[in-house]
Amino acid sequence: MSVYSQLAENLQYISPSYYKSRFFKKLKGLAAQNLLERKVEPEFLWIKEILSKDSVFMDVGANVGAYLYTLENHLKPENIYAFEPNPQLFKRLKRLFPKVNLFSLALSDVSTIAEFKIPVINGEKVHTRGTLQTSIKEKNEEKTILQKVEVKPLDDLVFDKTQTNKLNLKNLDFIKIDVEGNEMQTLRGAKKTIEKYQPILMVEMEQRHHKENLWTLISEIADWGYSVNYLDRETLKTKILTEEFLNQQNPENVKNYKDYVNNIIFLPRKN
Repeated sequence: MSVYSQLAENLQYISPSYYKSRFFKKLKGLAAQNLLERKVEPEFLWIKEILSKDSVFMDVGANVGAYLYTLENHLKPENIYAFEPNPQLFKRLKRLFPKVNLFSLALSDVSTIAEFKIPVINGEKVHTRGTLQTSIKEKNEEKTILQKVEVKPLDDLVFDKTQTNKLNLKNLDFIKIDVEGNEMQTLRGAKKTIEKYQPILMVEMEQRHHKENLWTLISEIADWGYSVNYLDRETLKTKILTEEFLNQQNPENVKNYKDYVNNIIFLPRKN
């Protein structure tokens, strides 16, 4: 890391609010007119349109806090729940977003202590690509750093009264999941919660992270009472996702937010 970059990072300790305005500058003043120019996922705009100030939002795999920044002044902080198992990223989130509910946990389908992988790519630890799926190998990955992290199913935190970190949810409107290949374990460990509250689910899912056919996995979640959608890049409205459209996605375009779709949006079907 350069001297300039190190000084910039140190701002988070001196003035968290100023640091956030610099670090998340692409998200500040985001609008449909500047999405392509800023190379930002359109879901950051869409989520603010569909959530009201009283909505309850859960961020599973909060990472550097981009969605927390997007929503911290849009929702009540007590209605934001964020989970991040990477110790370094969790400490950073605590400094930058002290008012939201933060948990140093990975959500999955078992309660255990597990290895959490941080890849080293081009000589740098890439904390933002951390995952419980230690067998996943990133492009240009040179080696792996393993850390022990606490893992729990969301259902335990919601329904088990003996849990230290029990969540007292009155409602749950939206769950965003970005867990680098551990999506299905996370969802299966949250099935009772999902069945009770029927939140919108936005799950980053890519075939390159899964041995199983991705459409088969998506169909499993659809069977819980959901339609399968994606956000149209032109209209910024949800459209039904088909297997054919999914198979057209090329992982080489992962940074091209205009052409590449990897956020699968599950909308609860109306009974």
